[in-house]
Amino acid sequence: MWDLLLAPLSVPLDPSKRLFWGCLLSSLVVASVAVTIHAGRFDLRAQLRALFDRHYWLNRSTLQDVGLLFLNNAIRLLVLVPIVGSHLALTLATGRFLQANLGDAPSLELPWFAIATIYGLTFFVAEDASRFFLHLAMHRCPLLWRFHRVHHSARTLTPLTLFRQHPVEQALYFARGTVVFGVVSGFFIWLFGRHLTTFDILGVDLLGFLFNMAAANLRHSHVWLSFGPLERWFVSPAQHQLHHSRDHGNVNLGSYLAIWDRILGTAHRAGAKRELTFGLPESSARGVGPFQSLRRGAAPTRAMPPSTATTSPVT
Repeated sequence: MWDLLLAPLSVPLDPSKRLFWGCLLSSLVVASVAVTIHAGRFDLRAQLRALFDRHYWLNRSTLQDVGLLFLNNAIRLLVLVPIVGSHLALTLATGRFLQANLGDAPSLELPWFAIATIYGLTFFVAEDASRFFLHLAMHRCPLLWRFHRVHHSARTLTPLTLFRQHPVEQALYFARGTVVFGVVSGFFIWLFGRHLTTFDILGVDLLGFLFNMAAANLRHSHVWLSFGPLERWFVSPAQHQLHHSRDHGNVNLGSYLAIWDRILGTAHRAGAKRELTFGLPESSARGVGPFQSLRRGAAPTRAMPPSTATTSPVT
């Protein structure tokens, strides 16, 4: 039991996690370069002082992140996995369903690298699109916003803010991930059988690993990193920080690809570095907590109504 409850302590050793030590190290290097460029000079002492600032790591907001990390890990392992099931179970169920209802798959003679490329791209796009539309629903649906506002209540953004989720939101994302992996993988197993191969690093999906290595941890940080013209295609850490700011609201909802925001009109370029205020307004922050979001009187407020969100189309 204790091994399950203390599992979050092993997250830095898991290559599939954004907080894997390699991803943290790459983010530190990129952050150092970004800070140096903004400051116009390299000041190691100042950077180390900022990195180990106890006011940044030991504050109420960050401690809540840590608490939710352990709470949600216990709920996932003790409740969600037994109820929803594993990715593998749904993968096999999808393959059996297709075989039983459609019979043998058509014979496709493709080289292994073509199969791996098609599978990798299909899974990556499906994963990213499903994350975007669930995230969009979290902001547009008053009931779901009651849960999602726990994430937006963070006043200090650190890589640990990734785990700042209401247990209900975690359950929705867990179910989403299980369905996407199971359906996509089950379809490809039915289509290619034993010929299905994948590109991976350290046993982890290649594209997901590379995006996590590309300073993904700076999304929840106070380090400003814009992708410039590449923001037409990819969501930068600075854009996600705008998403968390009080002054921008429902913009930049995407995880990796910017195409979904462009289609829905919620894309907002990072632009020049600026000071941002994170968290919810005081009136909206009252009663925010994993067991308070549905309490009586907790009105379903949004960070900013979609109709008034300031957007800057990426063209």
